[in-house]
This record gives sequence, structure tokens and C-alpha cells, in this order.
Amino acid sequence: MHLPRCCRVRPEEVKKKIREIVGEQIEFEGHFEIVVEHIPENLQFHLISWVKECSERKQEPFPVPLQRNILVFFFKPNVTNVRGILKKEKNSFFIALFLDKHKYYDRERRKMGF
Repeated sequence: MHLPRCCRVRPEEVKKKIREIVGEQIEFEGHFEIVVEHIPENLQFHLISWVKECSERKQEPFPVPLQRNILVFFFKPNVTNVRGILKKEKNSFFIALFLDKHKYYDRERRKMGF
């Protein structure tokens, strides 16, 4: 079931909240805006809280096999086809948040060597 658009947070607001958590340098990859626009509000908030948990080291990162200086966190909520990958440089800052459907998520994982 889809909620009316008025009940969701706009993609720009989600980006703003994520930047407040991980910094202005982060880039948004995949079909981030389209996905955020079409997921329910509770999933938008789940995404934001997951990013916060990653930044607070409450989530375990995985080293990227093909780029040893990059760590990633995987976002896989059970209720949807949406998946995400949060990328961070080792001992540095978060660099990108990829958000898309499962098909594109799998493609992105393969590019990194997973």
C-alpha cells in the first residue's frame, strides 16, 4: 500500500537530515530521490535512523574486496524491495549513500566485489 505523497518527507529533507548526521561531503547515488519519494514515511525514518546507527558505529561495516580503503554498510529492510549501501573511507568520512531497488543494489555489490 502506498501512502499519499503528502505523508512522506521530501527527498531534499531526507538528504538534509542525512548530511546533518554524516557530513556535507556525502553524495547520493542510485535512484535515491525517486526511491525516497515513493517509500512510506516510516521507511524514510528507518533509513535515517540506520544512517545514524552506522555513524555511531552501532552497525558493523564490511571492507570492500576491490577497494581496501572503503568500508560499506548494507541497508536491507525486510518490508520492501529497496536496498542501500552506505560507503565510508577507512578512518575518514562517509562518501556516498546508494539507494535503489534490489536489482541495482545487486549490480552495485558486484562492482565492489561482493
